[in-house]
Amino acid sequence: PGMISLAYKRSIMGYTRFLSARALARQPSPIRALQPLSQIPGMISLGGGVPNPQLFPITDLSFRVKGREAPVTLSSNLLGQALQYSNSYGLPSLLDHWKDVLQREHAASPYYRNQDKELAVMATTGSQDAISKAFDMILNPGDSLLLENPTYCGALSSLHPLRLNLVSVQTDSQGLIPEDLANTLNKWQSDRPKPKALYTIPTGQNPSGTTIPLCRRKQIYEIACDHDLLILEDDPYWFLHYREETQPESFFSMDTEYRVLRFDSLSKVISSGLRLGFVSGPKELVEVMQLDQQVSALHACGISQAVASELFTQWQESGFNEHVQSVRTFYKEKRNICDELARKYLDGLAEWAVPTAGMFMWFDCKGIEDTKSMIETKAREKKVLLVPGEAFRPDGNASSCVRASFSLSTKEQMEEAMKRLREVIVSQ
Repeated sequence: PGMISLAYKRSIMGYTRFLSARALARQPSPIRALQPLSQIPGMISLGGGVPNPQLFPITDLSFRVKGREAPVTLSSNLLGQALQYSNSYGLPSLLDHWKDVLQREHAASPYYRNQDKELAVMATTGSQDAISKAFDMILNPGDSLLLENPTYCGALSSLHPLRLNLVSVQTDSQGLIPEDLANTLNKWQSDRPKPKALYTIPTGQNPSGTTIPLCRRKQIYEIACDHDLLILEDDPYWFLHYREETQPESFFSMDTEYRVLRFDSLSKVISSGLRLGFVSGPKELVEVMQLDQQVSALHACGISQAVASELFTQWQESGFNEHVQSVRTFYKEKRNICDELARKYLDGLAEWAVPTAGMFMWFDCKGIEDTKSMIETKAREKKVLLVPGEAFRPDGNASSCVRASFSLSTKEQMEEAMKRLREVIVSQ
């Protein structure tokens, strides 16, 4: 154990300043450490408590893919991997597919030019799982974390029990404002430890729908370098962008100092029920998260990983791109309908920016300082569900905003919802 611990500590030396006390105390699982060794040809394992696959009742697994007549059947080898304990990083075939996607989507990333810096990718139980593990890895009670105001309420739910100082950075119709980030850090009191990280949702932000333009992303990255911040780039809506022009380069793509952890999700483009996400970034940091995975979920669901892997194999690059484009076209039309109906019923009552990515409209209700009671009482009485802006504020203060999702409802349902929301706002 001492030798393992020393090797682990040596591997993370360049990033120890960012790690929490819990992360620094983690040790590799002695049982999990045997798993890759058991794959060596000729190795006889009496080590791990691995169930005998002869007793697994599932002998084959097939599924159908939209647009294809013949069913897809998992090979006996892939099914065998899916049904058994596997590597905590994920099934090799799925990781290979996702690394190909990363390289196509973020080709400018320094990882693809610098052979001395190793990129690590780990599959997780949805990107939310990866984000929670990242928070645990870097944050001690009392630490400060920079994040957008508003921000994803799921992240806030994960953060609040950690007893942190959540530092809001202001946003506008173009997302996080670099000047406010710089001002916050430049005026930081010298007797208090500075934040270690910035958590940001740069594309189709949840809840505001904003996408940070490239010029701002470059400014934000430069500020992160100047103040020695990690960037936690939560990007589940990367593939759901609606502009014709090229999408802004990711923080991952411009990460010359290797301080970005990128979080991707298959929920919005393949299936939310598969519960598959990925974290990508410096090996030293992803390895620490992998130690967390070793003692929590062990690994992401094998069946989900195998299905996704085979789907990528069947699609190849062209099939995946076609599918993503169809998803993008579908949600863009939903966005257009929602905006059209909002103009029809909420003009003069609320303000909003048309989102260029994602699934959400963010309405700022005029003359209403706190939408919580209005949405949670009167809107529900009218049988329309929305989320009050307070849920997305790091400080929990009242908000004049409301989040609406346009992903599920039909045009007729959206129109009725806008009518009901109008009635609720007018009654205030």
